[in-house]
Amino acid sequence: MAQFRRPASLSPQRQEAIEGGVDPALKNEAAHESAAALLRETRENARPEVVERVLRLVEREGLEDLAALWSGAEAASLPGALWRLYVLHTWVQRDTDEVRRLFELGRSTAPGLTYLVGFSDPPTIDSMRVTLDAILSGAFTGDLSVALSRAGAVAMLAAYGSAHAADSSEARAELATTLGKPATPEELTARAERLLHTGEALSEAATSAAAGTLA
Repeated sequence: MAQFRRPASLSPQRQEAIEGGVDPALKNEAAHESAAALLRETRENARPEVVERVLRLVEREGLEDLAALWSGAEAASLPGALWRLYVLHTWVQRDTDEVRRLFELGRSTAPGLTYLVGFSDPPTIDSMRVTLDAILSGAFTGDLSVALSRAGAVAMLAAYGSAHAADSSEARAELATTLGKPATPEELTARAERLLHTGEALSEAATSAAAGTLA
Protein backbone atom coordinates (compact mmCIF):
# COMPACT_ATOMS: atom_id res chain seq x y z
CA MET A 1 0.00 0.00 0.00
CA ALA A 2 1.22 3.51 -0.84
CA GLN A 3 2.62 5.87 1.74
CA PHE A 4 0.22 8.36 3.30
CA ARG A 5 -0.56 11.55 1.48
CA ARG A 6 -2.20 14.17 3.66
CA PRO A 7 -5.89 13.18 3.65
CA ALA A 8 -7.96 16.17 2.57
CA SER A 9 -10.77 15.10 4.90
CA LEU A 10 -8.87 15.74 8.11
CA SER A 11 -7.78 18.77 10.09
CA PRO A 12 -4.03 19.54 10.37
CA GLN A 13 -4.01 18.26 13.96
CA ARG A 14 -5.51 14.93 12.90
CA GLN A 15 -3.16 14.67 9.93
CA GLU A 16 -0.20 15.01 12.28
CA ALA A 17 -1.61 12.27 14.49
CA ILE A 18 -1.87 9.91 11.53
CA GLU A 19 1.52 10.66 10.03
CA GLY A 20 3.56 10.88 13.19
CA GLY A 21 1.70 8.58 15.51
CA VAL A 22 1.72 11.35 18.10
CA ASP A 23 -1.80 10.83 19.42
CA PRO A 24 -3.44 7.41 18.91
CA ALA A 25 -6.69 8.74 20.36
CA LEU A 26 -6.95 11.39 17.63
CA LYS A 27 -6.09 8.82 14.99
CA ASN A 28 -8.81 6.51 16.30
CA GLU A 29 -11.33 9.35 16.39
CA ALA A 30 -10.48 10.30 12.81
CA ALA A 31 -10.86 6.68 11.69
CA HIS A 32 -14.32 6.41 13.22
CA GLU A 33 -15.55 9.78 11.97
CA SER A 34 -14.31 9.26 8.41
CA ALA A 35 -15.88 5.78 8.33
CA ALA A 36 -19.21 7.18 9.52
CA ALA A 37 -19.01 9.93 6.90
CA LEU A 38 -18.71 7.42 4.06
CA LEU A 39 -21.98 5.61 4.78
CA ARG A 40 -25.35 7.28 4.41
CA GLU A 41 -26.93 5.50 7.35
CA THR A 42 -24.19 6.70 9.73
CA ARG A 43 -23.45 10.18 8.35
CA GLU A 44 -25.46 11.82 11.09
CA ASN A 45 -22.63 10.76 13.43
CA ALA A 46 -20.07 12.81 11.48
CA ARG A 47 -19.77 16.56 11.12
CA PRO A 48 -21.16 17.88 7.79
CA GLU A 49 -17.80 19.34 6.77
CA VAL A 50 -16.13 15.96 7.34
CA VAL A 51 -18.76 14.20 5.24
CA GLU A 52 -18.17 16.66 2.40
CA ARG A 53 -14.39 16.32 2.55
CA VAL A 54 -14.42 12.54 2.82
CA LEU A 55 -16.69 12.15 -0.20
CA ARG A 56 -14.60 14.64 -2.17
CA LEU A 57 -11.42 12.78 -1.22
CA VAL A 58 -12.87 9.44 -2.28
CA GLU A 59 -14.04 10.86 -5.60
CA ARG A 60 -10.77 12.60 -6.43
CA GLU A 61 -8.07 10.39 -4.93
CA GLY A 62 -9.60 7.06 -3.99
CA LEU A 63 -9.53 5.26 -0.67
CA GLU A 64 -5.86 4.50 -0.01
CA ASP A 65 -5.39 7.12 2.68
CA LEU A 66 -8.66 6.44 4.45
CA ALA A 67 -8.15 2.68 4.27
CA ALA A 68 -4.72 3.02 5.82
CA LEU A 69 -6.31 5.08 8.59
CA TRP A 70 -8.99 2.42 9.15
CA SER A 71 -6.46 -0.42 9.18
CA GLY A 72 -5.49 0.31 12.78
CA ALA A 73 -9.05 0.17 14.09
CA GLU A 74 -10.46 -2.75 16.05
CA ALA A 75 -12.12 -5.44 13.96
CA ALA A 76 -15.45 -5.03 15.78
CA SER A 77 -15.85 -1.39 14.71
CA LEU A 78 -17.14 0.46 11.67
CA PRO A 79 -13.68 1.53 10.41
CA GLY A 80 -12.39 -1.98 11.10
CA ALA A 81 -15.21 -3.44 9.01
CA LEU A 82 -14.60 -0.95 6.19
CA TRP A 83 -10.90 -1.83 6.23
CA ARG A 84 -11.74 -5.51 5.71
CA LEU A 85 -14.20 -4.67 2.96
CA TYR A 86 -11.49 -2.56 1.30
CA VAL A 87 -8.99 -5.43 1.47
CA LEU A 88 -11.55 -7.88 0.08
CA HIS A 89 -12.52 -5.44 -2.67
CA THR A 90 -8.89 -4.88 -3.63
CA TRP A 91 -8.30 -8.63 -3.86
CA VAL A 92 -11.41 -9.15 -6.00
CA GLN A 93 -10.39 -6.32 -8.33
CA ARG A 94 -6.79 -7.49 -8.64
CA ASP A 95 -7.20 -11.27 -8.76
CA THR A 96 -10.75 -11.86 -9.96
CA ASP A 97 -10.05 -15.30 -11.46
CA GLU A 98 -8.35 -16.51 -8.28
CA VAL A 99 -11.16 -15.26 -6.04
CA ARG A 100 -13.80 -16.79 -8.28
CA ARG A 101 -12.05 -20.17 -8.39
CA LEU A 102 -11.47 -20.34 -4.62
CA PHE A 103 -15.07 -19.26 -4.05
CA GLU A 104 -16.36 -22.02 -6.35
CA LEU A 105 -14.12 -24.58 -4.63
CA GLY A 106 -15.46 -23.48 -1.27
CA ARG A 107 -19.03 -23.61 -2.45
CA SER A 108 -18.55 -27.17 -3.71
CA THR A 109 -16.84 -28.37 -0.52
CA ALA A 110 -19.09 -26.49 1.95
CA PRO A 111 -22.35 -25.99 0.03
CA GLY A 112 -24.42 -25.37 3.14
CA LEU A 113 -22.44 -22.26 4.12
CA THR A 114 -24.14 -20.09 1.51
CA TYR A 115 -27.49 -20.78 3.16
CA LEU A 116 -26.47 -20.89 6.82
CA VAL A 117 -26.40 -17.10 6.92
CA GLY A 118 -30.07 -17.01 5.95
CA PHE A 119 -29.95 -15.71 2.38
CA SER A 120 -32.66 -16.74 -0.06
CA ASP A 121 -30.30 -15.67 -2.84
CA PRO A 122 -26.75 -16.86 -2.04
CA PRO A 123 -23.97 -14.27 -2.45
CA THR A 124 -21.82 -14.31 -5.56
CA ILE A 125 -18.53 -12.67 -6.46
CA ASP A 126 -20.22 -10.34 -8.96
CA SER A 127 -22.99 -9.23 -6.62
CA MET A 128 -20.49 -8.66 -3.83
CA ARG A 129 -18.28 -6.56 -6.09
CA VAL A 130 -21.22 -4.31 -7.02
CA THR A 131 -22.09 -3.87 -3.34
CA LEU A 132 -18.50 -3.14 -2.32
CA ASP A 133 -18.17 -0.60 -5.14
CA ALA A 134 -21.21 1.21 -3.74
CA ILE A 135 -20.07 1.07 -0.11
CA LEU A 136 -16.55 2.24 -0.80
CA SER A 137 -17.66 5.08 -3.07
CA GLY A 138 -20.12 6.46 -0.53
CA ALA A 139 -23.14 5.59 -2.68
CA PHE A 140 -24.48 2.60 -0.73
CA THR A 141 -28.14 2.86 0.27
CA GLY A 142 -28.88 -0.73 1.29
CA ASP A 143 -28.78 -2.61 4.59
CA LEU A 144 -25.20 -2.56 5.88
CA SER A 145 -25.70 -5.61 8.10
CA VAL A 146 -26.81 -7.69 5.10
CA ALA A 147 -23.91 -6.41 2.99
CA LEU A 148 -21.42 -7.30 5.73
CA SER A 149 -22.96 -10.75 6.15
CA ARG A 150 -22.74 -11.46 2.44
CA ALA A 151 -19.15 -10.25 2.21
CA GLY A 152 -18.28 -12.37 5.23
CA ALA A 153 -19.87 -15.43 3.62
CA VAL A 154 -17.89 -14.87 0.42
CA ALA A 155 -14.64 -14.57 2.39
CA MET A 156 -15.38 -17.74 4.35
CA LEU A 157 -16.30 -19.71 1.23
CA ALA A 158 -13.05 -18.60 -0.40
CA ALA A 159 -11.27 -19.68 2.80
CA TYR A 160 -12.82 -23.14 2.57
CA GLY A 161 -11.80 -23.28 -1.09
CA SER A 162 -8.23 -22.31 -0.30
CA ALA A 163 -8.05 -24.88 2.51
CA HIS A 164 -9.42 -27.56 0.19
CA ALA A 165 -6.82 -26.70 -2.46
CA ALA A 166 -4.09 -26.92 0.17
CA ASP A 167 -5.15 -30.51 0.90
CA SER A 168 -5.85 -31.62 -2.67
CA SER A 169 -3.16 -31.93 -5.34
CA GLU A 170 -5.90 -32.15 -7.97
CA ALA A 171 -7.50 -28.90 -6.80
CA ARG A 172 -4.07 -27.22 -6.71
CA ALA A 173 -3.40 -28.32 -10.28
CA GLU A 174 -6.76 -26.92 -11.42
CA LEU A 175 -6.08 -23.69 -9.58
CA ALA A 176 -2.61 -23.41 -11.14
CA THR A 177 -4.16 -23.89 -14.58
CA THR A 178 -6.70 -21.16 -13.90
CA LEU A 179 -4.13 -18.72 -12.52
CA GLY A 180 -1.19 -19.66 -14.70
CA LYS A 181 0.98 -20.10 -11.62
CA PRO A 182 1.26 -22.73 -8.87
CA ALA A 183 0.60 -22.17 -5.17
CA THR A 184 2.09 -24.30 -2.41
CA PRO A 185 -0.03 -25.96 0.28
CA GLU A 186 1.58 -23.65 2.83
CA GLU A 187 0.61 -20.54 0.86
CA LEU A 188 -2.94 -21.78 0.42
CA THR A 189 -3.28 -22.65 4.10
CA ALA A 190 -2.04 -19.21 5.14
CA ARG A 191 -4.47 -17.59 2.70
CA ALA A 192 -7.32 -19.69 4.07
CA GLU A 193 -6.54 -18.55 7.61
CA ARG A 194 -6.49 -14.88 6.60
CA LEU A 195 -9.74 -15.20 4.69
CA LEU A 196 -11.41 -17.06 7.53
CA HIS A 197 -10.42 -14.36 10.03
CA THR A 198 -11.71 -11.70 7.62
CA GLY A 199 -14.99 -13.54 7.15
CA GLU A 200 -15.49 -14.03 10.86
CA ALA A 201 -14.75 -10.36 11.58
CA LEU A 202 -17.22 -9.23 8.91
CA SER A 203 -19.88 -11.58 10.25
CA GLU A 204 -19.36 -10.19 13.74
CA ALA A 205 -19.60 -6.65 12.36
CA ALA A 206 -22.82 -7.61 10.58
CA THR A 207 -24.34 -8.74 13.87
CA SER A 208 -23.37 -5.44 15.48
CA ALA A 209 -24.74 -3.48 12.53
CA ALA A 210 -28.07 -5.31 12.77
CA ALA A 211 -28.22 -4.43 16.47
CA GLY A 212 -27.36 -0.80 15.77
CA THR A 213 -24.13 -0.98 17.77
CA LEU A 214 -21.51 -0.90 15.01
CA ALA A 215 -19.59 2.36 15.42
